[in-house]
Amino acid sequence: MDISSRLSAIGIERALFAVGAIITGAVTVLAFQSGNDNQGALFAAFAIYLGGAATPVIKENVPQYKRTGAIALAGVGIAASAMGVQSPLPVLFIVGGIAAILNLF
Repeated sequence: MDISSRLSAIGIERALFAVGAIITGAVTVLAFQSGNDNQGALFAAFAIYLGGAATPVIKENVPQYKRTGAIALAGVGIAASAMGVQSPLPVLFIVGGIAAILNLF
C-alpha cells in the first residue's frame, strides 16, 4: 500500500467518525428532549468517543485511542447496567469493550 492511499484511508476513517459523532450528537439531543435522560447520557458518551476518534490531535497523541476508548465505554456500560438502565446500549458498550480487551479490532 503506497503512502497516498494510506493517507486517503485515514482521511476517510476520520470523516466517517466525524459524521457518526454528528449523527450521534443529534440523537443525543432528541433523547434528552424526549425525556429519556439515561439513554441520552449513553448517546452522549458514544458521541464523545466518536468525536475523539475523528479529532487528529487526540488520534495522534493517544496511542490506540479506539481500543482504550472502547474499554472506557465498557465501563460506562457496566455502570449503566448496574443502575438499571433499560436499553440495549450498555450491552453494546460492554461487548465492544470485551472485543477491545481481546484485541479483536
